[in-house]
Amino acid sequence: MIMNNALTETLLRHAPEAGNFYTKIKGFLIARRDLPHVIERCILKPTIVVTVQGKKRFAVGEMSYINEAGGSILLGMDLPADCTVLSASSEKPYCSGVLELDASLIAQISAELPKEDIDKQNLMAVSSSKTDPVVLEAFTRLAKLLDTPEHIQQLAPLVIREIHYRLLISPFGKHIRTIHFLGTQANQIARAIQWLEKNYKATLKVERLAGEVNMAVSTFHRNFKLVTTLSPLQFQKKLRLFEAQRLMLAEGMDAEKAAYEVGYESPTQFNREYKRMFGNSPGKDVRAILSVAS
Repeated sequence: MIMNNALTETLLRHAPEAGNFYTKIKGFLIARRDLPHVIERCILKPTIVVTVQGKKRFAVGEMSYINEAGGSILLGMDLPADCTVLSASSEKPYCSGVLELDASLIAQISAELPKEDIDKQNLMAVSSSKTDPVVLEAFTRLAKLLDTPEHIQQLAPLVIREIHYRLLISPFGKHIRTIHFLGTQANQIARAIQWLEKNYKATLKVERLAGEVNMAVSTFHRNFKLVTTLSPLQFQKKLRLFEAQRLMLAEGMDAEKAAYEVGYESPTQFNREYKRMFGNSPGKDVRAILSVAS
């Protein structure tokens, strides 16, 4: 609890208001929210999220995960998600430390560890657990480096390596290795997701995508659904609509231009699918989000 309090105090000091604060430590950010029940849609990268205060729901496909103070959630591959803070206020904001997972570091450390079985039955892209005390202690030391930035270059890589090591020998370990080891079905789906992210504007041909990762079409369909809880087409649709929403919010595009920009040939179809996913037409949705933000 003492260590948790120390980490909370440090993170909040470096995140003085609501927002995402990208720190001087590469791959390490602080998330703070002062209001609950605001849905945020984004593509989550492979990360470990350590929540120290408040509560947040991560909705990934058809699955929902609750992460609250004292818990961690591990995201093994790029995923479109709806994130909602459930518990937060200006007096007691939601706060978490987020560290990107380094695939090369995972490979290096895994090669140095005793070989263990891969959990081939668990293909889910997300895993959650109580935060291991040693991981919490390492996160605290990493955050404390923000108070002495002159030491970051030398010490942060050592602490980040330690966190990866601690995760690999924790209950998260088999899950991480299943996703990152070449030849596993989870790794093949992760590679397919990377391909989709680069080519989401193109017309999706599942046969080609399955071929990209050397899987039979039926096997690919089944495992893609197991990992992401979505079909490849549903996944591509989320990528397109999330990016369209970002373009309208961040770059001021109108709905028609955003639709064409993300690969839709028909603005009517875009409007229909946007409303089905987000509950409002593009214009109403953007106005509602901007009114909350202001």
